[in-house]
Amino acid sequence: MDFFNSPFKEDRKFVIKYVNTLTRDNISNAGQHIETLFFDKIFSLLLRYDKDDMNKLMIFDILCNLINHEQHRAKLANQGYLAKIYQSMRIGEIDDKTLTKLSWLTTLICYHNDMLEQIVQLRLLAFIIRLVDSKFNATIRSNAVLGISLLTYHETLFDELLQNGVIDLVMELSMDRTCDLSVKMNSTLALVHFALSKKSIKLLIDRNIMEIFTGLN
Repeated sequence: MDFFNSPFKEDRKFVIKYVNTLTRDNISNAGQHIETLFFDKIFSLLLRYDKDDMNKLMIFDILCNLINHEQHRAKLANQGYLAKIYQSMRIGEIDDKTLTKLSWLTTLICYHNDMLEQIVQLRLLAFIIRLVDSKFNATIRSNAVLGISLLTYHETLFDELLQNGVIDLVMELSMDRTCDLSVKMNSTLALVHFALSKKSIKLLIDRNIMEIFTGLN
């Protein structure tokens, strides 16, 4: 039976849930299943779903599992799968649940050093900065700030971080009493990363970073 062309949502949900569990628990031994079921079938559903939230969110879970596997991560990047996601899902046009999943996927991409080319090509820094806005929920903002913190490890991106005023942004968030605790914690982590860099330490000193750390204490 072709589950993907079935008129019944539960049929598709079963297969998507199966692949989600497989990529979570046994991804190293699931190569053929991932190729046949995810890359050939399930991924295309992600770009078609609008109100079918449960299936769509599970597909994002699969993507997050794949991002943490070197071989599948490379395929997502090199064969344009990630580009299709960011081109089709624009901030302001997708619901909060989907944007929350997308923000976490973005954070995971920032974690991996071999994704630097994708980070630059997809302009993920600009995307992340937009997600820090207070109009988004705390989880989205926290994921975004954690993404910024992870980007500080990419030396190639460091100047771009400075040029985009990211230091001022995370300093403001770390001292904002109205921010959710997770946002403040990840902002402080980003500040610590900036403080460890010769490129940004003088900038931080000029902005009285020690007073901020004392205040956080």
